[in-house]
Amino acid sequence: MNTPSTSNVQAAIYARVSSDAQAQKQTIDSQVAALREKVSSDSLPLSDENCFLDDGISGSTLHRPALERLRDAAYVGAFQKLYVHSPDRLARKYAYQVLLVDELQKQGIEIVFLNRAIGVSPEEDLLLQMQGRFAEYERAKIVERSRRGRRHAAKRGNVSVLSTAPFGYRYTSCVEGRGQAAYEIMDSQAVVVRQMFEWVGRDRLSIGEVTRRLQRQGIKTATGKDWWDRSSVLGMLKNPAYKGLAAFGKTRVGPRRVQLRTSHGQPRTPRRAVSYYDTDASEQISIPVPAIVSEELFETVQVQLCKNRQRGRESRRGATYLLQGLLECACCGYAYYGNKVSRYRAGTKVSYVYYRCTGSDSYRLGGHRVCDNNQVRTDKLDEAVWQDVCELLRNPQLLRKEYERRLTTPDGSGARNLLKKQLAAAQRAIDRLIDAYTDGVLQRAEFDPRLERARNRLVSLQEKHTAQETESREQSALREVLSCLDTFTELIASRLDTADWNTRREILRMLIERVLIVRNQIRIVYRINFPLFAKNASREKVLHFCWWRAMAVPTRLGGYSDSAVKPRNLCFTTSSARSVSMNSVFGLTSAKL
Repeated sequence: MNTPSTSNVQAAIYARVSSDAQAQKQTIDSQVAALREKVSSDSLPLSDENCFLDDGISGSTLHRPALERLRDAAYVGAFQKLYVHSPDRLARKYAYQVLLVDELQKQGIEIVFLNRAIGVSPEEDLLLQMQGRFAEYERAKIVERSRRGRRHAAKRGNVSVLSTAPFGYRYTSCVEGRGQAAYEIMDSQAVVVRQMFEWVGRDRLSIGEVTRRLQRQGIKTATGKDWWDRSSVLGMLKNPAYKGLAAFGKTRVGPRRVQLRTSHGQPRTPRRAVSYYDTDASEQISIPVPAIVSEELFETVQVQLCKNRQRGRESRRGATYLLQGLLECACCGYAYYGNKVSRYRAGTKVSYVYYRCTGSDSYRLGGHRVCDNNQVRTDKLDEAVWQDVCELLRNPQLLRKEYERRLTTPDGSGARNLLKKQLAAAQRAIDRLIDAYTDGVLQRAEFDPRLERARNRLVSLQEKHTAQETESREQSALREVLSCLDTFTELIASRLDTADWNTRREILRMLIERVLIVRNQIRIVYRINFPLFAKNASREKVLHFCWWRAMAVPTRLGGYSDSAVKPRNLCFTTSSARSVSMNSVFGLTSAKL
């Protein structure tokens, strides 16, 4: 290989740091300064075009913007000598190091590593190989130790393993927290967080409407921005930290996803060779933190978010249809929406309004409809549902029958007493283990696993005890409902006939969970909050029941095969379909009917 004269040699430098944090700290500048100093000491020219810098790009991949430009420049002979701080800056994996060094040397390029020189003897090549192998091994060891250490700390409940505190909290370091890191609630931001959960859980708003309200109120994000991104709001509403249990290990590293196009605002070349995937809840570790919202409200919001993903929510610019936001297709799960259709009949324009399944619109779903469920005249369906609500409120025996059925459960006093004894025994077992370890009877290697098993058993028994206490409170609330049922229905039934459109809509939204439409039938799922009946009842419980109605099927635009709406059998949700659910704040439940 012919070595060019020094006067004709063009130098180039390559530097890289792996993470965005390193890039922000400008640690790449120290590499560049050392490389420029070495080039200057060798009296070689260095142009800006031959400075290749990958700032915040992982070395575990060859797909790096600056490295790509370096290889292209080497191919056309733009430089003859390349300066790199160390082999692991060129690539983390030894195989990649060998590939790049071999490729560049075939182009007649001399490579200079500042921490060592590349020789021509077998011993020097072996040293380079060993250095590359050790760099790869050291990186894998650091990653594994860090992963295990963080996971162990998470199991102990250390907040320090979490990322930056979410909106509504302030992270207190170990120094500020007297040796223990913690999340502290910021009252000014916590008010905003609670309002966001209320909007989705109580008012059933979409993510888009939540962002618009935040912007209209002039509320700034955690970083001081005036606009809220939908993905940020969605991430907040799904963050379990707000209910008091921050999750560690919510994502895992996997193969990089293939994207059809580059995401907006992202570099064309991805910074990392991997992608992050959501993990299952069973794989995550919960760390107790101060709660901003109740667990019931949090779970209610999760159910509503699932519904929002399947169907378009109503626009908050103004309601147009009485059942807007309540209708759901029982065939495909998409929402029904109002659709106005106009036709000319005998020279006169006639308009009809139908509730139509979103899944039957091919233009919304890539040109292929997923449902052929019937559309329903709005006036017919509105009247049918309203009459059912009136019948329910005027006939308290329908509710009383279901409440009494719920009260016919076996007495669980014996099981509760047994569980209390098991709880006491589990606590005594933990106390004995601690005493044995304190007295030196047990060694640390024996003590830790046995104590962990004993505590896990205690936690399991405590969860069962909590469930039993909740069931007992629900039974008491049901009895209180029965005592006030007649008084309530008499009060509200007298005002149904004079209710205007807005009042009817509010009553429907308050009492109805959803209306399922399938072919020529509808299924109305009601939610009856205890506060409607009892002053002292819990505001966090709800009773669901539903019945089917036969609906006339439209045979053509503007016509029905049968204009009458005939009631069918009344059927409460029983254990064969799904037990009555009472675990929701505002009547939203994940129970399958």
